[in-house]
Amino acid sequence: MQTAGTSLLRNRNFLWVWGGQSVSILGSQMSYIALFWWVYESTGSSAALASVAIASAVTRFLAGPLAGAFIDRVDRRRLMLGMNVVSALTMSTVGTLLFFGRLQVWHVYISSVIAAGATLVHRSALLASIPNLVTKEQLTQANSLDQIAYSTSGILGPALGGVLVGLLGSGPTMWLDAITFLVAGASLCLVSFASPKVVGAEGLRQSVVTALSGFRFLYERKSLLSMVALYGITNFMLAPTSVLFPIMASDVLKAGAEGLGFLMSAVSIGTLLGGAFTWLLKRVKRHGVAILLGFAVLGTALALFGMTRSLPLAMITLGVVGFAVAVLNVFESVVIQVHTPDELRGRAFAALNALTQSLRPLSLAAVGGLLLFLSAPVVLIGCGVAVVVSGLGGACLKGVREL
Repeated sequence: MQTAGTSLLRNRNFLWVWGGQSVSILGSQMSYIALFWWVYESTGSSAALASVAIASAVTRFLAGPLAGAFIDRVDRRRLMLGMNVVSALTMSTVGTLLFFGRLQVWHVYISSVIAAGATLVHRSALLASIPNLVTKEQLTQANSLDQIAYSTSGILGPALGGVLVGLLGSGPTMWLDAITFLVAGASLCLVSFASPKVVGAEGLRQSVVTALSGFRFLYERKSLLSMVALYGITNFMLAPTSVLFPIMASDVLKAGAEGLGFLMSAVSIGTLLGGAFTWLLKRVKRHGVAILLGFAVLGTALALFGMTRSLPLAMITLGVVGFAVAVLNVFESVVIQVHTPDELRGRAFAALNALTQSLRPLSLAAVGGLLLFLSAPVVLIGCGVAVVVSGLGGACLKGVREL
């Protein structure tokens, strides 16, 4: 544990953990391109791509409570290491099947479910462990670095993945992802940090029985539950963007595939700047107020994106969307870390993930029907307005502004 007054950048344990996991995040972005390219090339079906995404989302929702129970009952460092190994084996297996031309679509579904489960456990354990690695005053900066790693990977990963798929093929690209997971695991072997102290088999069985305690914890704290509800609504409204962005680039902005790349890059650059912004803030006294403001900015920018017919203006608005998303992600993690005791933190993060992501599959399924009656710009404007309204409504809820 770091002592107060010491720079976060001198915290060896945190930097090893953050650095190793950042490498694996970059690898995952590269393999994402390789795998989804193969699925689309093999099936020619956008429905198949959506089905893989839905399978992963459903897995995260169903596995969340049980995963949280284990996170709070075992050594989190070893659990994260184990999940890195599981992910490495999964990616190397998929890569080998790809290399020898034996990969089938059903293999992709199974590997996506396994990878989603491993990522859920690893991610929840990592977020639950950050307060054991840094001081309370440095939580915002630590979560900002985590966001910066995701943002940088979002910028570099797809580009590197595309190049590697072209040079080496999808199989070897998946192998490289497996290696990055092993690098992340190796970094965990070099550090130590505290985990909840629970002994005896009975404690573990009881934890499994009470796996829903993370949900109960959030339910009993109305301000946290209100915050989670706001994030859930926002995720529901943002989920269709993966379908709407290509339509906007092609049919509305007339910018083609190159324009879509610019739009996605604008989002990633915005999230990187948002992570850097929260790093510079260091500490925020009223996270609730900042969160509500973030929802207002996010919704307004999304609605403006739906209104614009200029590619440069569209990139600017999406940059603002990415900026707001990064700020909201950082403050969401900090609030849960500050207000949750260590022995419940894993379950709280798993419950948070399940609640905020549970409606994404429904949203993805619904957008297809909406597009039969409404244009993509109208749907985007409606989503943006809904986010703004939810943020304004959150300001009226008891306790949210005081978080």
